[in-house]
Amino acid sequence: MSVSSVTPEPPAPNGSTRASRHTPDEARREILTSAVQFLSERAFRDLTVGELMAGTTLSRPAFYQYFRDLHDLLVSLLDDVEAGMHALANPWIAGEGEPVSGLRTSLRGVVQSAVENGTVLRAVYEAAPLDEHLEAAWSAFMGRWDEAVMGRIEAHQRAGLIGPLDARRAANALNAMDAAILIAEFGRFPQGDPEAVLDTLHAVWVGALYGRPPARIDTVSR
Repeated sequence: MSVSSVTPEPPAPNGSTRASRHTPDEARREILTSAVQFLSERAFRDLTVGELMAGTTLSRPAFYQYFRDLHDLLVSLLDDVEAGMHALANPWIAGEGEPVSGLRTSLRGVVQSAVENGTVLRAVYEAAPLDEHLEAAWSAFMGRWDEAVMGRIEAHQRAGLIGPLDARRAANALNAMDAAILIAEFGRFPQGDPEAVLDTLHAVWVGALYGRPPARIDTVSR
């Protein structure tokens, strides 16, 4: 049964009138938005389907038309975060411009995404060990970052910008550090200072990969 066929709807617990018809995309997005709002105020362990759906104009059973359970909902939220974060990190990953400044631009995007989505990242990270599906999604999320960073490290090694090191292990270490710091700084309120976090991450990445800033170059081999 589609969401659009669930009519009429009872009044929402908060007194608002529940909408009688939704497109599937609208309904799904409304549920995700309610989850993000909840996680900005409270921990995932406190979330129930009833409380989540009380923040929407949908009935409680409508949740199960889109998500298997609350952990499955977190997987969808993580997918949304990943898409935006990868787009913001693209300059360095894609080898655009001078490496050190490009790296800072990419890290700035990652930090900004964490400022906006840190509570979601914290919820996924903390809940992942408790659900096999979510744990696999988090591992795949981190693995895709490792692959992207490893590819750029290897390209810069071929260009003579980065010395001999194990690109995969370096990528894994840097990404694991980023995840830990970003969740600690932005996973709950009050959040940390984005510029201070950016300065720290950039210094560590540059030191680990380049030793010191390389000479400016116009293009980088891919």
